[in-house]
Amino acid sequence: MIVPAADLRAAAEGKRARMVELLREAVAFRSVSGEEGECSRWFEARLRELRLELDVWEPDANELARHRAYVPAWPDYAGRPNVVGTLRGRGGGRRLILNGHTDVVPVDEPERWTRDPWHAEVDGDRVYGRGTVDMKGGCVIALACLEILQELGLELAGDVAAHFVVDEEATGNGTLAAVLRGHYGPDSACVFLEPTGTGALIAASRGAQYFRVTVPGHEIATEYQAEYPNAITEAARLILAIDGFRHTREVTASHPLYGPEYQSVYAQTRVPHAVCKVAAGAWPSTLPASCILEGTIECLPGEDIDDIFTCFREYVLEVSRESPWLREHPPEIEPFGLRYEAGATAADDPFVNVVADVARDVTGTRPPVVGGAGNDLRHAVLYGGGPAVVFGPTGSSFHAIDEWVSVDDLVRFLVITLRMAVEWCGEPVSALDSREDHA
Repeated sequence: MIVPAADLRAAAEGKRARMVELLREAVAFRSVSGEEGECSRWFEARLRELRLELDVWEPDANELARHRAYVPAWPDYAGRPNVVGTLRGRGGGRRLILNGHTDVVPVDEPERWTRDPWHAEVDGDRVYGRGTVDMKGGCVIALACLEILQELGLELAGDVAAHFVVDEEATGNGTLAAVLRGHYGPDSACVFLEPTGTGALIAASRGAQYFRVTVPGHEIATEYQAEYPNAITEAARLILAIDGFRHTREVTASHPLYGPEYQSVYAQTRVPHAVCKVAAGAWPSTLPASCILEGTIECLPGEDIDDIFTCFREYVLEVSRESPWLREHPPEIEPFGLRYEAGATAADDPFVNVVADVARDVTGTRPPVVGGAGNDLRHAVLYGGGPAVVFGPTGSSFHAIDEWVSVDDLVRFLVITLRMAVEWCGEPVSALDSREDHA
């Protein structure tokens, strides 16, 4: 389907003020993970105004718990629905999914904000407020995209669906629930409108596992420290060892999307491993009975996070045997809480090329295709069976004070999203195959 790019750009620019107003309304919902139901229902109401095909349901925690990708966090999802709105095509085309999550992280220190975090404020190109960039801005783009496709009367061959899911920040179970409900498949491609900006197109998600190491000690007054071990001192030995494990993994772990280009874009650790929480002791002059370390290990696509945890556990136990005390009283090492698998879409996948080419046409620069941190892409790729990328409007202060999103980027990514819909869903698959064969 040929649709003049200028028409799509003009339509997107015409939504600028509406997107800002929609975003301000969405931010007013204090939709911290676990309390995002009202915000989800608000997006449902907006979709009903468009008279789209709707699927609204509360994820079943019992059903999710039977799946290997489930992350335990909540007893149920009562009052917290997933909302899917679908603009049906005429048939025979490929499906595009625009995924956004309605939950946000808490505001811990509202007094340090220069603006009310729950009352979005516009200042030039910026809209400030909790969730503006992560990721109600992306949700608003998905909604505006459906509005424009409907207003322009474009008859795409494939469907375009907007997913407003719950519980992304804590677990990712909202997207998993949508996969299990059948909203993903090999004929579907998904763009997660998370904040990336146009400087990088993310096509992979790292795996991760939280760990807990309980280092035994001996609870006794400090007068006896020459005779008895200090669990904190023993734990310090293991903290340094865990950092050594990270250095080894940085050298040995590899994946094409986490190579030099990834580091040139992000200048970040490729495979994080760290102790981030330490707890020990009940009294300043008493040696602790134990010292508990908690942290995270991660893996790249192609690696199994359970296998990596097994290697990690064996490594920590081996280091422990260098201590006379820990040799006889080994630490307990266990996984807990968050567990993400790693997943990736190939850099040369047709959908990745469509997104990258559209971004180049809109911005003048083709974004590098790289990997990213843990995200919901893993569910779409591993269990939905279709390609997925993470690509959305940028701003600053994600999960931080004075969070904001760029209004220009909202419009820019709306143009990109519209172009994606036309390119990916515009023609029947048979016509696309014929065109490719002819080429």
